[in-house]
Amino acid sequence: MEGRGIWRFGDRLPPVGEQYRLSMGEGNTPLLRIRDSKIWVKADYINPTSSFKDRGVAYLISKILEEGSSGVIIDSSGNAAVSTAAYCARAGLRHIAVMPRYSHLEKKIHVLWHGSRVLEAPDRDAARIYARRLARELGLRYIGFALEPNAVPGFKTAAYEIEEEFTPDAIFIPTGSGTNLVAIASAYLEMLDRGEVDRVPEIHCVQSAACAPISGEFTDYEPIDSTLAEGVIVPHTERKDEAVRLVRETGGTGWVVDDEEIYRALSLLAMNGIYTSPTGAVGVAGALKARHRGRCVCIATDSGLKSNLMLESLRSRIYRVEDEADLERFIEEFSEKR
Repeated sequence: MEGRGIWRFGDRLPPVGEQYRLSMGEGNTPLLRIRDSKIWVKADYINPTSSFKDRGVAYLISKILEEGSSGVIIDSSGNAAVSTAAYCARAGLRHIAVMPRYSHLEKKIHVLWHGSRVLEAPDRDAARIYARRLARELGLRYIGFALEPNAVPGFKTAAYEIEEEFTPDAIFIPTGSGTNLVAIASAYLEMLDRGEVDRVPEIHCVQSAACAPISGEFTDYEPIDSTLAEGVIVPHTERKDEAVRLVRETGGTGWVVDDEEIYRALSLLAMNGIYTSPTGAVGVAGALKARHRGRCVCIATDSGLKSNLMLESLRSRIYRVEDEADLERFIEEFSEKR
């Protein structure tokens, strides 16, 4: 298993017995440059379950397997539920996901595909409360990314991969619970202490105006009623203070983006061949808003294939051809737009 997935950096991760190390080839995702800009996208949607969560989950489920647990229960808006369902299936562990009602159906179907159970809760906070109770009642291992220390190590590998390419001036991270931000910032500070880098990038927290408890510590914003970027809607996280401290320590700040800014980022990504979800575009939206003059890396956290909004919003743009007359009309319209 050594050398595969996150275990390519096994010497930098807290030890896990070789026989318990799970990998489905997560990590090793490309850095893609946006044309005519100083923005690079870390395409972490190119992972086994189309989400950056696979990095953290590969390590976390390996540790849980080593602990001897028979199964897990998680509260999640989507990506963590999907990722843990897949890796638990790989490990032969039972799995239950408690998810908010507004989570995208595609993610719930993906969880069910792996043989897991899905419980719908009214919102994100209710999902957290119900999951903790169910874990106690059923004797399952509870996973809360904002509480779980073993959730952090796997996410650090994104920083190691970025550093293999170059040291950016800033990294913009879509942030919900803050675990990915804490991991990437911590990895860079540790590399600085070990003398592996000369400097640490500014770490910028980017959140939706629908819910910005971390970025709101840095900037005023007008709250909106939206579930567009549902993956970063986490009203309560125990990692808030740590995330705020690390953002400040690295010279970064917090950004709050609205739906219009997220759509603008999605459009830019689409024109560069990158198919991420509204949540995955939040980092790019933050970078565009910041107008940073240096080289920026934005983490694209998950795929547009997991967003029913993307499917529904584009359905009307499909051009149906029933006969050659329709085909002629399409040729005429397309020629006029060239």
